[in-house]
Amino acid sequence: MHSIFLAVSLVFAAAGPGSAAPLPLSLDDMARIVDLEEPAISPDARHVALVVVTQDRSRDAYDNALAVVDVRTARMQVVASRRDAAVPRWSPDGSRLAYLARPSESLPLQLFVREGGASVQLSHAKGDVSDAAWSPDGREIAFVAADPPSTAHFFFAGDNDYTATSLTPPEHLWIVSARGGKARRITSGSWTIAPTDPGGIFSPQFAWMSDGRSITFTRVNNTFSGDDEYSTLWQVDVASAAMHKLTARSEFELSPSYAPDGSHLAYWYPLGGDFNAENTVRLIGGGHDVAIAPTLDRNIAASLWFPDSKRLLLCASDGTQTLFWTADLTGAVQPVPLADLHPVCDPYSSSTFDAGSAAAIARDGTIAFIATTSATARELYVLAPASTKPLRLTHVNDFLTGLRLGHMSELRWTGPDNFAEDGVVTEPPSFDTAQDDKGRKYPIVVLIHGGPGLSNARDFVWEQWPLAQTIAARGYVVFQPNYRGSDNLGNAYMTAIVHDTVVGPSADIMSGLVALERRPNVDASRVAVCGWSYGGELTSWLIGHYHNWRAAISGAAVNSEFDEYNLSTSNVQDRYPLGTSPYSGDGERIYRENSPITYYAQITTPTLIWGTTLDPVVPIAQSYALYHALVDNHIPVRFAVFPATTHGPDGPRQTAELTRLWLDWLDDHMR
Repeated sequence: MHSIFLAVSLVFAAAGPGSAAPLPLSLDDMARIVDLEEPAISPDARHVALVVVTQDRSRDAYDNALAVVDVRTARMQVVASRRDAAVPRWSPDGSRLAYLARPSESLPLQLFVREGGASVQLSHAKGDVSDAAWSPDGREIAFVAADPPSTAHFFFAGDNDYTATSLTPPEHLWIVSARGGKARRITSGSWTIAPTDPGGIFSPQFAWMSDGRSITFTRVNNTFSGDDEYSTLWQVDVASAAMHKLTARSEFELSPSYAPDGSHLAYWYPLGGDFNAENTVRLIGGGHDVAIAPTLDRNIAASLWFPDSKRLLLCASDGTQTLFWTADLTGAVQPVPLADLHPVCDPYSSSTFDAGSAAAIARDGTIAFIATTSATARELYVLAPASTKPLRLTHVNDFLTGLRLGHMSELRWTGPDNFAEDGVVTEPPSFDTAQDDKGRKYPIVVLIHGGPGLSNARDFVWEQWPLAQTIAARGYVVFQPNYRGSDNLGNAYMTAIVHDTVVGPSADIMSGLVALERRPNVDASRVAVCGWSYGGELTSWLIGHYHNWRAAISGAAVNSEFDEYNLSTSNVQDRYPLGTSPYSGDGERIYRENSPITYYAQITTPTLIWGTTLDPVVPIAQSYALYHALVDNHIPVRFAVFPATTHGPDGPRQTAELTRLWLDWLDDHMR
């Protein structure tokens, strides 16, 4: 029934009679939001394949369907339902569509090819297939698949997270005929091709050369997550499987892609070889290895070649907007006109956390991309060559037009160290300046983004969780500050967090709050602070150092930098922002002084804590420590524990329940 509904329409009309007064966003509305991922435009620009993600609360699951949209008619047809359909890839002639799916719910992701309305399974890997790419002549498909899990009774630990029960299997390259047959293994070893996460945004980690004789890939020394920065570019001969390294570097190289004419290889590398710095795109060709767009001082999150091999499409956060630029081989950069659209662009560049843009380019230069606005969720658009007006193709979230949403705007201020800073303010749907000038004031909720190396933009929703709008719908002014360490204002701002991971960012947040409190319609006596992940860490820090809060919500927070170094996915990589190991030199003092739990005795704010039982990114033991510290000091506290292996709620039911707890905690302490 679910898949039939998707195939028929996937166009949702606004709910309710036209005469009814629009209602604010509710938890039930949140469950209706559709996520769009991984657009792939056919070479002739006539069709776009993409992943459509819907929520099924009854099964507590997200359902991935693979759909194809006709660019001329905007008609959407679902071609594969559920089973984690992902990674659509058109053949070079556009006649066939490769994609990943599970043959059944219990089996690994495999490679399929669809032609003429029928799909054929091409791979039979023992581990999940994570990416695939057609050879330039369309005769073969290269894919990356994980090796089988280890059956050993123990393993020697390394820089892995505390949830590991065995060594993570490496992922390697295989090649199979596009017409079927036995796949041929190309690489092997205890090292791994940098893993990707099918179903969401990622930049591929391998690319065919234009002559089809070789494949360039990102190689990581081992599968320990804390060592993933040791990523380098290698090339393998398809016929002989002989490999060689492309550069003299030993770390930080990612995301290779060849110009269509084979003249240049683009890849990612942090500015100045600094792990903490912005991501840049470099070009190898003509005997040179140079940065493209050196004047674009932003954290670049995509690098897609145009068919002329002379330009790339880049994306990044800029202030409180996400933008596209084109960059040519001379380094000249031009913004792409998108009006109020925010293209989906994820800049978290490492070989553990995927990054990239939900965009693709056809042979004539047409760009297909997913975008949001401040009042709309994700939809599919195309931008034809030389056009300045994107064409919207989907309307899967049109029901939102029938709701009253909070107005989003940018707030700017000068920070404590003379940084020109910004953030996003979402007003309650009921906010009316004319009426509120009579004296009504709204409480403030400070909502802090995670990362660092991310930022807040004026877009409606993160995937399917419009948390700021949901809080605003309860009558709060929501303030989402950007702070030093955010990636939207240049490299100096992004790297200002190094050796200053909590004090400086917290001062930035507080100075932004002061700027907001100057507005006449906000109530500075009723302010809450909340955040998740690094935003949770800053929340825990702020309630230990400031006492203006009515309530706090600290989710999956780094409360102990020692635990983060010892147990998390990134573990020893904490040495980059903190400058040292806690077990070297003066490291013990540095980690203690930068851990919010050190200041537990100063906390006076009623606090809701939440976490997941097997979170590999921020171990839940850190939340337990904060909980016991507050209980023993008689501070009002509740601790919500969700059974999950994710860094955040797992599934739509947990997301809805966490949101309800979040809203109720605010209401209980702010009214």
